[in-house]
Amino acid sequence: MARTSALPWHDPRFVGFFAAAALGPVASMALRFVPGHLEAAGHSPATIGEVMAASTLGGVLALPLAGWLAQHRLRAMLIGGALVQALGLACAGLAADSVAGLAASVALMSLGTAHLDVGVVATVVASVQAERRPQVLAYYFAFVSLARNVIGSALAEGLLGRWGFSTMCLALAGLAALHVLVRTIAATPTPVSEEHAPPYREFLRDFARPRVLALMLVFTLLSIHFVAQESFITALATHRALGSVTPLFTAYFAVIALGRAAAGHLVDRLGRGPVVVASALVLVGVGAGLAEVRTQLGMIALGIATGLGHLLLWPALYSTFYDRVRGRGMVSAALSAALAAAGFAAELGLGAVATRAGYAALYWTAAGCAALAAVLALPLWRWMSPKHEGAGDGSDPDPHAA
Repeated sequence: MARTSALPWHDPRFVGFFAAAALGPVASMALRFVPGHLEAAGHSPATIGEVMAASTLGGVLALPLAGWLAQHRLRAMLIGGALVQALGLACAGLAADSVAGLAASVALMSLGTAHLDVGVVATVVASVQAERRPQVLAYYFAFVSLARNVIGSALAEGLLGRWGFSTMCLALAGLAALHVLVRTIAATPTPVSEEHAPPYREFLRDFARPRVLALMLVFTLLSIHFVAQESFITALATHRALGSVTPLFTAYFAVIALGRAAAGHLVDRLGRGPVVVASALVLVGVGAGLAEVRTQLGMIALGIATGLGHLLLWPALYSTFYDRVRGRGMVSAALSAALAAAGFAAELGLGAVATRAGYAALYWTAAGCAALAAVLALPLWRWMSPKHEGAGDGSDPDPHAA
């Protein structure tokens, strides 16, 4: 048994695939600076929310096909996703001064990014045994955080400050084009075990179980909180003259990287239910802090708190879904769909809230979503444990059990 549960770092194909996973998130960081660009141009929070919702809609439309492609045409999906992302970034650079053109461009970019996200996480999950998923997902999410919040954010903000929004988008389009070449040449890692992809009807029956739906609601509420930070943080910083947002995300990444290296293997030992509830409560404080922050030092402190809130949250949630629902590719697509749907609702709804009552009201609403998620997760406390229904190996012997 010892060999079968080893981590996959000895496999060069897995390591290469894992490293290349940084390219999509780095290129996608152009999206973070769209709200600040629109705020600086004098557009309202409602308009900003509508543009960002268009980007989310692009991801939503991609996901039904993405789930099937992740099961059956993974390599083509990754190449195509990188290509569409590059095209969207190029269009954003050319349509930077048009609200409608920018909305269409970021929708296209998000279409490609969604395919990349689904394909990469499904491959990572397939490359490890079930009992190792929380630990490897913790490493993966930490690595993606490095790519997004340190490398990508700093690169995009540096390009934006020196050459402007349009040039930033075009430069990141070039990086996305490089990603196309990498995905064309590089091999994907071999799954540790073959999985029979269930028909959509069986997948939907698995997903329709009450506890799975309840956990999906928790996931969606926490995703709304995440989207509130991601989609409006540069607009908040511009509106309040808080300066660069990169220090916040750097502090966030430092906590994520150090914490997941030290505690990524403890998700199941601590308990997935306790991890989710405690993380949600920390994010309540983050939302309240963003509602009232007025200094960059305060932003950095909130970056640290955000890191603590997200430290083990997503590995715990993702691992539970992969254990309880069959079909890795379709599960990945469903989770991405939930994140995208939450984003679509949050960007339209929270943008309207901010237009009427200010950014403080927006972030207090996000804090309320995290509080509700904590309450809803409490009844799922024991069920989320991999030892609750199985033999302690992370499996669910009866996937149709309520």
